[in-house]
Amino acid sequence: MIVPALVVVALLGLAGCASGRGVGGGDPDIESGQNVGGHPLYWVGKHFEKWDLEHVEVGVGEFASFTYGTCKIPAGDEGGCPPPLQIQIQPLCAHLREVAAAPIWKRRQVRGAPVGTIDSAPVLFTNRAQVKVYWGQGSDPGVPMRALRALRSANANKVGPEIDRDDPLPPAPRAILAGERPCA
Repeated sequence: MIVPALVVVALLGLAGCASGRGVGGGDPDIESGQNVGGHPLYWVGKHFEKWDLEHVEVGVGEFASFTYGTCKIPAGDEGGCPPPLQIQIQPLCAHLREVAAAPIWKRRQVRGAPVGTIDSAPVLFTNRAQVKVYWGQGSDPGVPMRALRALRSANANKVGPEIDRDDPLPPAPRAILAGERPCA
């Protein structure tokens, strides 16, 4: 089933601190994100607000994540901890029906692109990618929207165009988000 798969992907991403990846002193592989060529990746640079980029991950299906800041696993806790900021990007068509199910994207946008919600996180729909932003330990609930407003291209050298933090973001077609046209 697709919805549980989305939850697993989100939890794996949020558990990055628990696995040791991205916990302090990280040496993020920025080049791995810059070399994705299937769809645009967006990030907020090497530093956002008070957090440094700690981890970059490019995975199956061109799923990618940029993790900012560190978190501490509470004493005695066997689980993980959510990093202050994590930006997850995947192709627009990946699980789009489930991700666009909440109609908030019809009335909310950032820099010209619709913004929905899934897993209590905003998800921005560009013409070729979904960008989900999660906040965690040491940050506040406003961080995801501030990050969306600060997005810029991470791999424009491979997919173009170059998007800077003040440029409009190319929106996903509303007919595709509404399920009126197939996503290809």
